[in-house]
Amino acid sequence: MLLIAGVDSGTNFALSLINLERELIYLNSGKNLEKKVLEICLKNGKVIAVATDKKESKKAKKIAASLSAKLLLPKKDLSKYKKIRLIEDFFKQKRLFSRATRKLNSHEKSSLAAALFAYKIYQQKLKKFEDELGEISLSLKEEFILSGKRIKYFKH
Repeated sequence: MLLIAGVDSGTNFALSLINLERELIYLNSGKNLEKKVLEICLKNGKVIAVATDKKESKKAKKIAASLSAKLLLPKKDLSKYKKIRLIEDFFKQKRLFSRATRKLNSHEKSSLAAALFAYKIYQQKLKKFEDELGEISLSLKEEFILSGKRIKYFKH
């Protein structure tokens, strides 16, 4: 399973993993979590992108390099408002109530917002792919993203 990781580094480290269907696979935070990040990521699938809510992050860059994943950073730090919008839109789409948002700590919110920010980049490619081919399986979406090939290659 291909994954997008959102990280928030600091005293408390937070990690979010979402797949290409925008499903939340993992979300947690803690002081010792940073030591387990690679293990958690590898156990859950193949991380293709690592993102953070900051325009620069040495830790995110190191994690991305360790996982042979792309580093996706915003042009400027994501504002608190932007993070809240990303998260609330996610929970609304999943038909979860805003209570779920309130249960997340600030580090978890930042890591989830970063993952959702990165997902939007892949979402544009996947939307074009689905517009051309119709409804497609997750495995075909993953093959398309990994291959880097043009859409016409997948038309039969």
